[in-house]
Amino acid sequence: MHRIPLHMVSGPCPEASEYVTMSRVMCPRNLIECELFLKVLRKETDAVFHDFSENAQMSLNVSKECMNMKNSDVLMKTFQSLDEIICRAPSGTTTFVDAVLARAVMYMKSNQHGIACNDLLYYESLDPALKTVEGTIVSQILLCICLYMEREYKASQVKLSYLKDMIERTPLADKSEISMFLTLLQQYDEKINQARKNVEFSQKVQCNPLMPFEGYKLIRKIPFASKACKYFEKTIEKSAGVFASSDIPKGEIVLVENPIYFQFSSPFINCEMCGLHQELLYTCDKCRFKTYCSKLCMESDSEVHQYECYGYRIGVIPMLEASILFRLFLESGEYILPALVDFAMEGGVVNDPRDAWIFILEHAQEEDKKYNIVGEFLATSPDYKLLAKEKYLEVVSTAFRLSVFIYNDTDLTDKYFYLLALEKIDMINVMAAILLRLGGHVLLNSQRDELCYPKTGEDMNETHEEFVKCGALPTPIDRISANAFNYYEINAISDFVDCYNKVHDSLDEVENELQENSSNNSPVFLFVDRLYSICIQKYEIDTIEDLMNAKTLPTQQVEEVLEIFNTSKRCQLLTSIAKYFHQFIHQYFNKVENTFQIKCTLRATLKAFKQNCCASENVKVISLPRGKCVGVTAKNVVDGEELVICSEFVRHHDQNFILDLVQCRDFNFLSNTNHGKSSFEKSLHPSPEFLRHNKAFIFTINNNISTWIQSSQDVKIQVKLSILYGTYNSFLALHCPEKDEIRLLGVLKFSMFLAMNGFLQHASENILHVIELIELDDIYLKDIEIYRQTFCVIRRIMEKYIDIMIDCSDVSADYPKMVLVSCSLILRRLQLHTEALIDNEEASSLYMEYSTYHYKWKTILNSYILMPPGLRNFLVDSKN
Repeated sequence: MHRIPLHMVSGPCPEASEYVTMSRVMCPRNLIECELFLKVLRKETDAVFHDFSENAQMSLNVSKECMNMKNSDVLMKTFQSLDEIICRAPSGTTTFVDAVLARAVMYMKSNQHGIACNDLLYYESLDPALKTVEGTIVSQILLCICLYMEREYKASQVKLSYLKDMIERTPLADKSEISMFLTLLQQYDEKINQARKNVEFSQKVQCNPLMPFEGYKLIRKIPFASKACKYFEKTIEKSAGVFASSDIPKGEIVLVENPIYFQFSSPFINCEMCGLHQELLYTCDKCRFKTYCSKLCMESDSEVHQYECYGYRIGVIPMLEASILFRLFLESGEYILPALVDFAMEGGVVNDPRDAWIFILEHAQEEDKKYNIVGEFLATSPDYKLLAKEKYLEVVSTAFRLSVFIYNDTDLTDKYFYLLALEKIDMINVMAAILLRLGGHVLLNSQRDELCYPKTGEDMNETHEEFVKCGALPTPIDRISANAFNYYEINAISDFVDCYNKVHDSLDEVENELQENSSNNSPVFLFVDRLYSICIQKYEIDTIEDLMNAKTLPTQQVEEVLEIFNTSKRCQLLTSIAKYFHQFIHQYFNKVENTFQIKCTLRATLKAFKQNCCASENVKVISLPRGKCVGVTAKNVVDGEELVICSEFVRHHDQNFILDLVQCRDFNFLSNTNHGKSSFEKSLHPSPEFLRHNKAFIFTINNNISTWIQSSQDVKIQVKLSILYGTYNSFLALHCPEKDEIRLLGVLKFSMFLAMNGFLQHASENILHVIELIELDDIYLKDIEIYRQTFCVIRRIMEKYIDIMIDCSDVSADYPKMVLVSCSLILRRLQLHTEALIDNEEASSLYMEYSTYHYKWKTILNSYILMPPGLRNFLVDSKN
């Protein structure tokens, strides 16, 4: 909804106070229009959910008919149909309950017992009045078998005993409907009851809580940090920052913090309570939008969710992407109410909106007994001048429209602000001012991470997909020891510079495209943006495929059309948008390719650290899977030294929100070969800011690499690819710190290209250098992708060496031996990181991923080491 601009006589001024800004926005036209928008959303929501209700049973019947088919495409569509019924159809119906059981049966048939168990446990928690006797028995039979298959033997035996008693005392008119399941239970009866010698599976992880060095210091400016950290306010001589109040050794934890709040920008992918990606998700019974991984998470969130539930149902909170903002507003109400009560008890009356705003700010500034994130935000005005104009207008629009929704469609005004003697317009104005201040802090203080997930039924490829089509080129013996650039007679200075200049000359169009799409590139924004464009063009949309394939207008053109629309046309437009939003949102995020997720995490401590790129970076921040972040000193810190967050973590800030970024336009290269070397030397001072501000260059060169790799492979293509890879990695080397993970991935990508095309020593030297960096500086790799890609390159190098050695025994084995040694070194490093996480409950999923990968490669290495020499020689010497 914030895409439809507010009517403003003059543009809002970032320097003005929030109350003044919202007073300028408040006018009859904006208020009436916003209330009409809410009526449109309510009306369309009721209509769409009524259609869901009418069509759900028919969809379930079709799904049940398709469940026994063998066609994989039909089964996939059946799963999608059941998912939509479970997530979107009315929850208080037998159709919904039967769909949960049907999906569990499908997962059982596909031998996914753990996933089926989740559905069966959820089914068990549903209203018994909605279940049939047969359905209850079937679910208990399947749950009993699932528990057994998941090695929870005691629970399975208890369930089996309960089942037998239930079947005996339950009269069934016709057992034929469940005879197949009763037969299945008989087959497992003896297995379940037999004595167990093997260990029962347990997912419980015993762990000690993470504690910072010298314990916590909970104060307003720097909560959740070590007592050895001290915050100093800004002075004339220097800016505000966090400094060590004692010596802190390398590797000590200086902050441990759970996120205050987080929000996901793509629905139906993550549990919004525990924050984890799950195969199965269940939506709130009322709003049918907010997703949870279990009944426990749903019930744990119910006390707070009840206030936002209706906003999710009609779509206003998702469209505004305001879940963090709404919850902060709830907390601000809890924070302000006690002060209003105390003031009223002393006979005070607040009947002027400006006085109410001043009262709230003064209370926040005076209240410093204990840390409160809302108090901190309300007490300090965000620097709106840091925001781009579009983002500032967006947060103003969001604050206004959300405040109108809160006043008209919730009871929060009566709950938190009933002691303010204000009229409707004044009350909305005060709430909008609160929301604007909170919204500014959310934008400036949250971290944004893009999470990519494989589609259901798909596996993540261990190697980059682009190398699959790299072709089986002949591998001459002379390539083994050659440097790829020398082999192709590439001039590493002039050719790289010329390549860069050619790419740079084509950036204008790409930069415009990136700038257009990056103002807010979250999945929901892109989805709603597509709806705006389609509805303006009045396309007829009947299926999700129509929605995804429809051509869209440029963003600037859409904004121009929205600007000139009158209220009537805006309401007509929003009617179509609301209809398609509810009809297709679930299907869209299940069918769109390359599903990704933007996770915004709001933390309190990180904003106190000086987050810029300077020589004194000394704190690494590690984000654990459940959202907790841990700050660890990267080197010994002496008393009085400033603690600075490392740049790789700061990079996750969405720089598209920020105004007046420095736009470096050149690579500092010259086309002339004679001057190229000096240009390189001038550019050897890394500028991490540069990398973030040249997305267009990165995008273009990566696009060229992918395009050429998928083309037919010949010598000319190989030369161009070598130059592209060299230019890309030179760019990263110049403008990225040496140990930066992006830079390491660039090197590994190039190494895979070299290995695929026979430059084995060149590829090996790259790998050995990467391993040396990791060993010398004790790099803690937050992402297992570095390990994964390193092992994949090593595997490709070894496979190529074996292929060549079979045909040519004269090839030296020195490099293969060194590569194997390097493999053992990185395996040891992975083991150390795995062991460090074994007692960390918060990092359990990361531990499982690390340990699985460690076990896999340890097995591979051991199988080679333990292999009898004769067999090893046979495999190498064999000509077959």
